[in-house]
Amino acid sequence: MNLQSINASASPEVQVNENFEALDWAAVYSKNALTSSGLTWGYLGGRWAGFAVTAGTLTLTDGVSPPATNYIVVARADGAASVSASATNWNDTANYARLYKVDVVSGLVSAVEDHRAGPGGIHAPAAGVATAGRHAVPISAAAMTPSATGGCAALATIASAANQPDIVSLDFDASTEEYAQFSIPMPKSWNLGTVTFKPIWSHAATTTNFIVIWGLQAVAVSNDDAIAAAYGTAQTSTDTGGTTDDLYQGSESSALTIAGTPAAEDVVFFRVFRKAADGGDTMAIDARLHAIVLYITTTADTDA
Repeated sequence: MNLQSINASASPEVQVNENFEALDWAAVYSKNALTSSGLTWGYLGGRWAGFAVTAGTLTLTDGVSPPATNYIVVARADGAASVSASATNWNDTANYARLYKVDVVSGLVSAVEDHRAGPGGIHAPAAGVATAGRHAVPISAAAMTPSATGGCAALATIASAANQPDIVSLDFDASTEEYAQFSIPMPKSWNLGTVTFKPIWSHAATTTNFIVIWGLQAVAVSNDDAIAAAYGTAQTSTDTGGTTDDLYQGSESSALTIAGTPAAEDVVFFRVFRKAADGGDTMAIDARLHAIVLYITTTADTDA
């Protein structure tokens, strides 16, 4: 027994209140029935993540048919609670902790899901227990295809040395911008947000000017959407080679925004290229792409 038993002969109301005090931490941001009514959602105060939380209220969005789903979250930076009809912050568990998912119809709450102890919630398991978060997705050159228009060279295999790993790569021209493509049916747990990448590459013999700029862009395509869709703005990774047949890993790119309207389980089409026309890309021979490492963020431990 963690809490004290109630002794009817010794001020039981005091003992009950002391038990409530012991559980105060778990009630922070809980629904406050006294201040909740209709489209007003009240929540309790307390302390959470080092912040002093003042009890307050939020205004829910109303719906008719279907009901409007309201996503109530807490900003990890300052402990401020907020509500939105969009799941953007709900899915951004790096910056927001989940509280409640609330359905509203005709001015009344019709359903409530408590997510405070689930993945991304304010009482989620300690770091290292859950597996949601940032993940590396390696994509080999063999999983890519030269683009039908402006494509790079076909997949090549050459020996590095007898009975040692072969060099398997897609080769990109030094003066003409060339492209390769791959696609990924994204996991349901993907947060629908930005991604980053690192290129893995090498080069053949050359004497000077070893800088190569790799680029990546992407577009999300939902069920029954047209595949013909414009890629989003590219992000790049610049790296410097120098030694023939050495393997190089470029720096991680800036955040890449995926074009379209990303939704759960979309197929995302990626296009990788060498930014040959950029004056900063100085290597005068083909650059050999072996793979890229794509970094995505997930918000759940499974794709159930």
